[in-house]
Amino acid sequence: MNNYSEIPKIILFDCFETLINNETEKWILVFERMVKDEKWNITGKKLWEIWKVEENKFRETRTNLSNINKNPPFITYKEAWENCFDIVFEKLNFKYSSEKAAEKCVKLMGNNVPYKDTSEILNELSKYTEIGIISNADNAFLNPAVNQIDFDFKYLLSSESAKSYKPDPTIFNQMLSTIGFKSKECWYVGDKEYDDVIGSSNIGMKPILITRKVYNEKYINNGYLVVSNLTQILELFKKL
Repeated sequence: MNNYSEIPKIILFDCFETLINNETEKWILVFERMVKDEKWNITGKKLWEIWKVEENKFRETRTNLSNINKNPPFITYKEAWENCFDIVFEKLNFKYSSEKAAEKCVKLMGNNVPYKDTSEILNELSKYTEIGIISNADNAFLNPAVNQIDFDFKYLLSSESAKSYKPDPTIFNQMLSTIGFKSKECWYVGDKEYDDVIGSSNIGMKPILITRKVYNEKYINNGYLVVSNLTQILELFKKL
């Protein structure tokens, strides 16, 4: 843990699947309700899978790390989700409002709840350092989700506000400008290696990958720390 030997000036977190749960099963339920209401000849799971292929294409192309000046024009998740529904509904010849479908997804994300350890551990960590969030998210669902955490965030930056998606350094640098700390004085915790580990480490932050689906493991991988819950991060702080 040599790279994590000093308490940082701030620890920044991703939101969804780091602090807030985001279960695939709940997504499929939303699609199942649409199928049932419209009496489509398809399962909700299959419709979600077809839509998810298009949504993943958006995630894969929204940032050009080799040349951020060639990033495509920024669009929000809601706009991207509408585009994905346009493609899917046309492909399947379903008559339904893509905007209405995307709004269902926004509502789902905003209703997601924190993990059981989130509020307690954030309040404990705040005794040692500043706390903030950088999230690839629209404000329409990030804010209501974060409001369910029993913690007052001083620093909160969404991709919509930054007009930039992780791992683009732009969104990280905007937060650095706000907090006034050097990147090497910051730790960043997230659940995605590409968005969170690569994005934060590329500008000099110390990354921590959290893998919520793994039980109570902690180890170093390729020079960065991997944990499976927030308690392990608090335990590390107590030793510093």
